[in-house]
Amino acid sequence: MVSFYIDAIFAIILFGVGLYGVTSKSDFLKIFFSLEILLNAVILFLASAAYHFGLTRGLAVAYVIIVIATLEAAAGVLIFLLSYRITGEIIPDKLDKAVSDE
Repeated sequence: MVSFYIDAIFAIILFGVGLYGVTSKSDFLKIFFSLEILLNAVILFLASAAYHFGLTRGLAVAYVIIVIATLEAAAGVLIFLLSYRITGEIIPDKLDKAVSDE
């Protein structure tokens, strides 16, 4: 029971760190990694709750979410690389340069 509370508190702290990163950063890559931290906090909470309550389906759902998050991370890195190649900048506020050049 205590380990569930420790996992839940850690997931809440991790979620707070990710939320701070999303709201305070203007760099695309930092925002992307902050979103990944948010997603991992939710996965941690779901997996620890499923383990605590003995639900094996919850663990299977957590594994599926981890696979989807991995695919999303790969797609995000590709988008980052393409936007950097087109504009030469990594700040998302200046991505209108890519649209105006076409």
